[in-house]
Amino acid sequence: MWKTSQNGIGGESIVLWVIIGMCFLVPVTYSEVLFSQITKKNPRKFIDHYINKTMGAIYAVSLVVLYSFGFVGFQMTGIQSVINIFSKQNFGYEFTQNNRLFFIVLPIIIIVTIIVITKNYKLFINTLGSLVALIVLAYGLLFISFLILTKDFIFQYIDYIWKDFINIKSVSIGMPIGFIIGLQRIIQISETGLGTSALASSDSKNSPRREALLQTISTIITTFIAVIITSYIFTYGRYNLDNISLTGNGFERISSYLYSVISVTGYLGEGIIIMFFILSGLTTVLGSFHFLNTTISISENRRIAFYIVLISLSGLLSISNFDVIFDAADLLMFIVASINMSAIFIFINKDIKSFKIN
Repeated sequence: MWKTSQNGIGGESIVLWVIIGMCFLVPVTYSEVLFSQITKKNPRKFIDHYINKTMGAIYAVSLVVLYSFGFVGFQMTGIQSVINIFSKQNFGYEFTQNNRLFFIVLPIIIIVTIIVITKNYKLFINTLGSLVALIVLAYGLLFISFLILTKDFIFQYIDYIWKDFINIKSVSIGMPIGFIIGLQRIIQISETGLGTSALASSDSKNSPRREALLQTISTIITTFIAVIITSYIFTYGRYNLDNISLTGNGFERISSYLYSVISVTGYLGEGIIIMFFILSGLTTVLGSFHFLNTTISISENRRIAFYIVLISLSGLLSISNFDVIFDAADLLMFIVASINMSAIFIFINKDIKSFKIN
């Protein structure tokens, strides 16, 4: 919403652009998981085979940097923001930039480093995954409560989206910008087209079609939470509360989002949102190491060192220059998705008829 609003339009139209983009990209998740399952090749090996090993190496390095630098940076920013907001609201203390570094970012990096070095990351990932599943359920129930309590705003929300979508500026700017940003956000949110769903399914015991369907459903749920829930809650606050706008920085926008939640569901809602940010953030930080392990063939110590350097750099930039992370992530998503989609296209044209799909 913030990105599209910079082009002189309201920003709500991005919701519709994302829904349109889902029609194109959600089937990609199904396809990439299905093709990986039937060929018994993870995305790195799939690209090695159907393009060449050089492109496979570029894909692997770009994917690892995208996750351990780009996506980790997003999550570091979110964790800092919600902790700072909670501290300011409840204790009257606001973290300075240095304090965020020493009391939030560095402890996370140190804890994650210890977990990785001691080779306990799988245990922590499984535990965090279970906790995230529970908090996602709580998040869904929170939104249902929010929706019921603000039912009079539902049609206004839809109307804002539609009016922004057909606005002359939105039409002229939105066709090239809104659609592209919509696709970028879907890739960022649900990782479709990047090959990560196929990587996550590499050890699955399900049939290829069943596993592909499960990953597709997960993609739809993730996108719904990130787009519909977030935009509805923020838009409600934007048009019904004071001091909420899209023009602020990332910290101010997250603060506005939490304030909108509190105004309707109270501090219980705020607690659920904060736990969601922290648990999903830590899962992403640790989960990025899994993709490094499964895609880059170097010694374990070098993988650990590479990972620690990336998350440390990302943590520092999440405080001082988040825009660098955002721009780097957009570029890396384009590289990774382009390589992965090219390999899928070659497979479809060359070999798909030789495989039996159950």
